[in-house]
Amino acid sequence: MPKDEFDFEDPFELNGMAFLTEEDTTNDMAECFIEEFMWMGYGHKQILALFRNPHYVGPNMALAKRGEPFIRELISDVFARRGKTVTWKGA
Repeated sequence: MPKDEFDFEDPFELNGMAFLTEEDTTNDMAECFIEEFMWMGYGHKQILALFRNPHYVGPNMALAKRGEPFIRELISDVFARRGKTVTWKGA
């Protein structure tokens, strides 16, 4: 099959993998999720909603381990590095 043709029989699906590590990589993982979704055009509130959604297992696990205040601060930090301002309602 040429590379530009779509094959409906191709089982190409995105699959997440879990790896056991000695160190806690939760912060780095959460930061990567935030950057990736930010680059795809998601706003800070949309990204926080992904972390709250249990169908997004990685982000939701980071939220459960670190708590929402930590995730909000991390989102703000990542956005600030790219010159984007984040304002949380009630903050």
